[in-house]
Amino acid sequence: MALFKKFDKQIPGRLFAVGDLHGCYSLLMNKLHAIGFDFDNDHLVSVGDLVDRGAENMQCIELLSKPWFSAVRGNHEDLCIGGLHDEAYKRCHISNGGQWFYMLDGQAMYNIAKVFAELPVALEVEHKGKKFGFVHGHIEHNDWEEFKREINSTVDGRDVADYAMWGRERFGDWENTYPPVENVHAVILGHSVSPQIIKRQNCYFIDTGAVHYGTLTVLNLDEV
Repeated sequence: MALFKKFDKQIPGRLFAVGDLHGCYSLLMNKLHAIGFDFDNDHLVSVGDLVDRGAENMQCIELLSKPWFSAVRGNHEDLCIGGLHDEAYKRCHISNGGQWFYMLDGQAMYNIAKVFAELPVALEVEHKGKKFGFVHGHIEHNDWEEFKREINSTVDGRDVADYAMWGRERFGDWENTYPPVENVHAVILGHSVSPQIIKRQNCYFIDTGAVHYGTLTVLNLDEV
């Protein structure tokens, strides 16, 4: 599957983004019911890391089959993919909450990795006249269109897609040396845990530690 995907369906209701789930399916469902999520008309986009560390990994994976749910590939999905054949990936994965994956039979592991490999690294959604970008960890580019063009490339010796899943530089930019990302209303990211949403220009980091603190962010993008 292409590393970049443009969401091509009309969303009749509201658009939401959810931070890293890490196997916290019940927490998500409780949150959606609390905010009155309309499963027939609203749409929810995950910024990745559906699995690991939490106890409800399979339920979180099953969300990918729901018409009201979309996701980008996070570094923990990347660990599942790489852990099938790369021992270093496997060791890293196990040390970061991935033990459950290697307790499955080989076919189940392959099936999950295949589903994760089909997820885009970057997703674009147009909603109510605004363009939203979704990336798991980091966007080094300051122009969304340039980022899209170069997502299959290597820039300054680093794979752009890998950087998007694993990087944290913009999150850690407390001095706001990164300018806003042009040609997009907002970029929504996860990966870096904070007790509250962190805003860097027009980039929103929404991993508020579901598996660590029980605080899951579901952000209404109609209000961003």
